[in-house]
Amino acid sequence: MEIPRVFFGRKREPGAIERILKTDPQVPESKPSPVQASNLGIAKINPREYIQVGIDGLNGTPAVISAYELTGSNNMNYEDTHGFLLEKGLYMPTPKIFMTHFRNVRDAKMGSTTLNYADGTKVPDSDVENLYKHLTTNYGNVFGRSDVGVWTWLNAKFDKKNIETVMGINSKKELVIKSTPLESCLDEDCYVTFDFNPQGLPKSKSSNQNYSQGNNIYFWHPRQGQVAGFGAGAGGAGLGCYRLPSGSNTGLGVFATAEGRSQTKT
Repeated sequence: MEIPRVFFGRKREPGAIERILKTDPQVPESKPSPVQASNLGIAKINPREYIQVGIDGLNGTPAVISAYELTGSNNMNYEDTHGFLLEKGLYMPTPKIFMTHFRNVRDAKMGSTTLNYADGTKVPDSDVENLYKHLTTNYGNVFGRSDVGVWTWLNAKFDKKNIETVMGINSKKELVIKSTPLESCLDEDCYVTFDFNPQGLPKSKSSNQNYSQGNNIYFWHPRQGQVAGFGAGAGGAGLGCYRLPSGSNTGLGVFATAEGRSQTKT
């Protein structure tokens, strides 16, 4: 099996991909502002900056996702990134939400579906093209890095045979966690198809173990105590389930999820 020689713009050496995704400059620990779990996803958003996902979010109502990572969301660890979103009434997308969005963008690029903004307006083909390149190559990094396209945290932490989802923050400034059994997914690192389980994790190994833009992604299977993220660079795109939650990076930010009932034009 051949894995990318260049990932996030860096030449691959033994263990290089792992080091890139775990590059974690030290950042002082901080506690996010208190937000009630009942505020989850209830935000006033510009509906032309969010895209319909086509599935329900954590509140059980239709989810919309930001077209790009939020400005100012980089250089924070996993917990602080949750706080950054929750204080705005937003939340971090789960692998299910993000990978559904990824597949929607890919299908729109291929012409088999259309993308719609949160207000129902069709996303122009030129914008679909930009979104597709951002998700599959080192294109359009929000934070100015030329070697990375998308690079985002995802709302999933792995604990033995469970997956933990952040549902909000309580009055004690503690993250509200929901733990559910980890459903069957691949347990090896490899290129995968877009056949995902109900939690958004791959079930099927790709017959092509080289990167094929729009046809496969690389998958790093869940590790104990680690969290999920998605990234794309010159060497390909990948869903990693083994990032250190304590780390951060200037190029690593986050997409935002809201739920459609709270859209307002700005």
